[in-house]
Amino acid sequence: MAAAAAANKSLWTKVSISIVSTLIGICLGAQFNILGSLLHINFEGRGDSYLDGGIPDYIAEQREKLIVDTTTTASNEPPSYLKWQDTPPPETPSNWTFIKPQYCNMCDTCHQKWLQSAPTSMKNTTEKIIVHYHLQHNAGTNFFALAHAFTPCATRACWQIHKHCLISYNEQVEADNIRDNYYQHGVQYVSYENMLPPRFPLPFVSESAREGLFFTTIMRDPMKRLITWLRQLQKYPSMAPKKDVGAPPDFFWSEMEGNRGVYKRENLNVRWLSGTLDDVTPDHVNIAKCRLQLFDLVIVDTTYDAAVNDVVCPLNNWQGSTFCNSTNSRGEHKSKKINPFNETDSHFVGAWIERLRPSFELYDYARILSYAQLKERGVKDIPEMSEIPSYIDTLGRYTDLKLNTPKESLVSLKNIDRFHPPNVFCDSLKKVWVSNADEVPYVNGIGTIGKGRIYTSHG
Repeated sequence: MAAAAAANKSLWTKVSISIVSTLIGICLGAQFNILGSLLHINFEGRGDSYLDGGIPDYIAEQREKLIVDTTTTASNEPPSYLKWQDTPPPETPSNWTFIKPQYCNMCDTCHQKWLQSAPTSMKNTTEKIIVHYHLQHNAGTNFFALAHAFTPCATRACWQIHKHCLISYNEQVEADNIRDNYYQHGVQYVSYENMLPPRFPLPFVSESAREGLFFTTIMRDPMKRLITWLRQLQKYPSMAPKKDVGAPPDFFWSEMEGNRGVYKRENLNVRWLSGTLDDVTPDHVNIAKCRLQLFDLVIVDTTYDAAVNDVVCPLNNWQGSTFCNSTNSRGEHKSKKINPFNETDSHFVGAWIERLRPSFELYDYARILSYAQLKERGVKDIPEMSEIPSYIDTLGRYTDLKLNTPKESLVSLKNIDRFHPPNVFCDSLKKVWVSNADEVPYVNGIGTIGKGRIYTSHG
């Protein structure tokens, strides 16, 4: 057995570039268009991202027509990519009511004191309720620790079954529930940690729904997020999908073979923000980008300290502790842990990078948004942003490929229009998000009411 295993390992390490290229083209081609049509496609015929390689105007015009047609049907039905099939509203418990979060700081006596002085409207308080979207393995736990240190009550992951969140598709009903939980229970930090149904409105769109709320999310470099996930599998083998032992090649093929749980998918950031059930399409990448535009503060790994110290802490006048300290170092925190890809064949690493291409496109957009938002809020000491597209930078670091980036494709504020999703597309989504009926969302994950598998048709 050991000899066979060694032989297999030797075989994989000798895979030629041509064979791996063929594998990528065949195995991944159905899921991702290697030539570039997978990712951000500009439906207005201009501002193509560096991954497109440019598309003819007449094709762009046809695509724009398709987008308009599919989002404004005569029946006012949302397009297919905004639906989850066979997902009726879940049966809510007969005694469905608020239950205090596990990590809430507030004792019973403190709760009584809170009720005596708590605001009854966000109009008569300067405080903000932070509504965070926690993409798994994107530093959301660290962000929760910050909020937990200062807020009367915080949810590490809001639970639908305890009526912390996800009570309605209607953004006004959902927003009122968040504000009521603050007035009644001091919940000043609400963290969503689920794949969002495509038509669920987060962040909220209308001013009335957003009143008193401050929406945040954090997005890490996709490769670093994947490395964190692989380390998790190696540390806790029971969490690994069947047949996985945590090694990158094993995980690669196991996921390709159909082990596709909501927490076990590649391109998780794109999937969670868009509610992608199966293959990632340009529409899903653009849905994720449209959502990112609605956050008050997008944080990336390189801007985390500046965002926390200069925006989040002053927001509610949080001061002191190890979190809100102006002397904290700025810039990206580099891990000293062993990289599980160190002993992995570079061809597999290249295949992983190609497979994460939608996430690199989204991450570069998040980097530009984060930098722009910090600059708009007057933050001066912002770490310098690398202008090299993250996909190209990662390929260069892990493989022998040497790629040049044209000036017009650099990741910068100057080129932000090349990364923006089409306005007509986002406007169509917003019309759907603000017009949802008051129905309980069917969501599957931590603390939800729903049962069964709805995240993939592959098991």
